Amino acid sequence: MKYFFLGWIAEYEQVMIKNLSLRHKIETISTPKITKRLNRYISKINKLFNKNLISNEWLARNLLSSYSVSNSDILICNDWQFKRDFQPTIIKNFKGKKVLLVRNLIDLDFMLSIKGVFDKVYSFDKPQCELYGMDYLNQFFPYGVDDVKSLHSRIEESTGAPKCFFLGRDKGRTAAINSIAKQLRGLCCVADFYIVKDKNTKYFSEYHVDEGFSYDKSIEMSTSSNFLLDIPQDGQAGITLRALESIFFNKKLITSNNEIKLQPFFRPENIHIIGKDNFNDLCEFIQSKSTVLPEEILHQFSPDHMLKKITADMK
Repeated sequence: MKYFFLGWIAEYEQVMIKNLSLRHKIETISTPKITKRLNRYISKINKLFNKNLISNEWLARNLLSSYSVSNSDILICNDWQFKRDFQPTIIKNFKGKKVLLVRNLIDLDFMLSIKGVFDKVYSFDKPQCELYGMDYLNQFFPYGVDDVKSLHSRIEESTGAPKCFFLGRDKGRTAAINSIAKQLRGLCCVADFYIVKDKNTKYFSEYHVDEGFSYDKSIEMSTSSNFLLDIPQDGQAGITLRALESIFFNKKLITSNNEIKLQPFFRPENIHIIGKDNFNDLCEFIQSKSTVLPEEILHQFSPDHMLKKITADMK
């Protein structure tokens, strides 16, 4: 049995696939330029005649024939790419099992649009699962437990004043992040924050940047910090990748996600919940040591566990 990934193009997703391929039979389905060009020609002809005059399914079957797909193989797609370009036709003609991983907030229209396409649809947001009938799957980190061990050997310990790291798109969070930065500075902490401006940017911040960093750079900055800041966007209850960075790299976490206390990795000495924990205790929280989590807990949030869960469900 093999796992095929389709549409996983973000840098951290590529890191995850590379790490998984060290331990599992993994292939990435990519569309050659000539296939993309032919598909555009077909689309233009069909648009010109205002009907589906020429099907592009033969293109998908031809593409998939080079991958030797069996009925026991599993195709894994993500929610932000699977509808792009030629991918819906590839998914339709894949003869193995088909899985969609939802890692963003979606609505009813989205669920109606994928009806009958996938064998399983997963989300890491429990309220969203209950609302739309998806299966719950733990958020997963791009690195497995053993992968992180090799990374630790290259981590340089932070020196000087305690430093808190945040990197993420605005998504309407600037005001909250500015407020936390002010509080941290009052405790003689360095607020190493980078808010990438987007369409939701309304408030000014000295932490605004036009672009983010590469994933490697982000990981380097995260591991060289003392603790991390996690501010999920409104309506999101699922665990973020930033929260997983904190547990895999043994960093303390300051978060506004109250649902995190329900997770098996929650330790009050490791995680300060904004609005729930006493702000007066934050200074002591910052200065105290964190508790290292057992590997069996970390494994539950690894990409290897994700594959194990999906495989078990497909059987």
